[in-house]
Amino acid sequence: MKIGVIGGTGGQGLGIALRFVQAGEDVIIGSRTVDKAEAAATKVRELLPGATNIRAGANPDVAKEADVLVLTVPLAAQKDTLLSIKEGAKGKPLLDATGPLESA
Repeated sequence: MKIGVIGGTGGQGLGIALRFVQAGEDVIIGSRTVDKAEAAATKVRELLPGATNIRAGANPDVAKEADVLVLTVPLAAQKDTLLSIKEGAKGKPLLDATGPLESA
C-alpha cells in the first residue's frame, strides 16, 4: 500500500511520513512544489539511513499514485490543496491530520 502525505513538508507531515517509513510502509511526500517534497524526502532518508520506501512528488501526482492519503496542510490551505488533488483522490481514503486549534 502506498501512503501519500499531502503537504508532507511541514513538521506534522514530515513526522507522520517518518513514522510510516519506519513502520515499513511505502510513502510519497507531496507538496505544491516537487523541490520542497524532495527536500523533505531527503531529510527522512538522512534520519533513517537505508530507507528506500520514501519518494516525493507534487500533491496532484501523489494523490493519483497513492492508495491512501493523509492531509497535513494548515487549515487555511486546505481548500486550495483539496481542489488541486480532487481528481487523483476520488474514491480513496483521505485522513485529515490537521486539528484547528484556537488559543485562549
